[in-house]
Amino acid sequence: KQPTANRAIMKREDGGIYMSRYNWNRLISERRIPDRPKTANLSSLRSEVESDYYRIINSASFRRLQDKTQVFPLDRSDFVRTRLTHSLEVSAIAKFIGKQVCAQIIEQQLEEEAINTHDIVETLACASLLHDIGNPPFGHFGESAIQNWFSTHLQTIAYDETQTLYDVLSEQQRNDLCFYEGNAQSLRIVTRLHRLSASEGMHLTSGVLDTILKYPCSSSEKKQELQKPKEERSLLRKKHSYFYSERDIYETIKNNTGTSGGRNPLTFILEAADDLAYTFSDLEDGYNKGLYTYGDLCQQLTACGDQAGLQRLEKLLARCQADPHAVNDPYRSAVFNWLTVKQLYCISEASKAFIAHYEAIMQGTFEQELLAVCSEAAVIRQLKNFAFDRVYQTRSIIKLELMGNEIISFLLERFVDALLHFDSDRKQNEIQEKYCRLLSPNYIECYHASVKDLTDDRDKVYYRLLLAADFIAGMTDTYAKTLYQEIKGIGALR
Repeated sequence: KQPTANRAIMKREDGGIYMSRYNWNRLISERRIPDRPKTANLSSLRSEVESDYYRIINSASFRRLQDKTQVFPLDRSDFVRTRLTHSLEVSAIAKFIGKQVCAQIIEQQLEEEAINTHDIVETLACASLLHDIGNPPFGHFGESAIQNWFSTHLQTIAYDETQTLYDVLSEQQRNDLCFYEGNAQSLRIVTRLHRLSASEGMHLTSGVLDTILKYPCSSSEKKQELQKPKEERSLLRKKHSYFYSERDIYETIKNNTGTSGGRNPLTFILEAADDLAYTFSDLEDGYNKGLYTYGDLCQQLTACGDQAGLQRLEKLLARCQADPHAVNDPYRSAVFNWLTVKQLYCISEASKAFIAHYEAIMQGTFEQELLAVCSEAAVIRQLKNFAFDRVYQTRSIIKLELMGNEIISFLLERFVDALLHFDSDRKQNEIQEKYCRLLSPNYIECYHASVKDLTDDRDKVYYRLLLAADFIAGMTDTYAKTLYQEIKGIGALR
């Protein structure tokens, strides 16, 4: 199928071609995955996307985010963000940007037809809650641990006397595992692994699902992009958003929204909201932990030429120092107030950037981050680099990430070994059977549903490896650590 199958090709006056514009009603498509007749009519009480919101916040996968790392793994402090609180913050910011964008679309009459501001904003809210739902334990380093393990072991683990796991997998299947991606796992969770009343995931609308597809490509397309010089690589192929196992679902979503070959415009807003949420909240958490000072922040603003921001920070400090009733550290109060004000300003500038590039976004030709083209781009870039150096690269975090790597690598080794000949003619040993009994029944059901029509055992190997990855990626930080300690006998009672 050609990537432009659902978008008309138009001729320009100069003889060139361009894609037809996206349509907002289709972009927020209410068609559910899978599409089936409605069992009840609640349209007078809530819209389809509002129904999505309730499904998401009531799911176990969403609740698990409360014990998954944002920056500081296994931190006991109440003020440090988790993936859950981060997702809530992203949702609030995305809704704010969405409202500003919709107001400008209407005010500037950028669309001939009326747009549904309510559903656009609610779609952003739902997608924001889902955007990190596929992240494994121990943050993005957990992804790296899974990638490194499969890259190292696929060619060394034997399937039989003549073939390794690498030999029996297709190219995309190998790339799915060696470039394991939390974004793709998010789609898998909400369309496959979530099983409550049916075997169809959360049964969400296509508009919400399309918005979380940040990178409209497969793992093999992402690998091909890596062969290009860095300056020629596309933002849309930086990562991938679906596994081979969800390829048909991915195509259906894109067909329903009319974004085949491109990104849903709302995804740019979600991406900006995500970046603004973690950049400023991580700096707040970092200051609370004493990882930088008021003076360090002043130096960063001077370095990027943000004189207005520096003056605002200095005025906030003077105000806090002059307050006779203040009981908090004036430097802390000034930094926190400044982070809040600067974030709000960046939100407005991201909205303006969306409108400034509106036609390219709606034609599917825009391939930059909104924050990279907004007026605050230099400041945001400086703050991100500062957070990376001062917050993410501290010795305590590095040690915890390395611990996470040891835990995930150990669990993958044991569960992949146990599942290698699961559901096959080859007999498992007693230890392998015991490991399989620890697996989630939901995930096992999903595995059986995926392989029910496969007759060659080699074709089932990919789904067994996904089963191992599903189980481990679905763990919270605490559960992964506890299971590792229990299996290893660490701290066992004597």
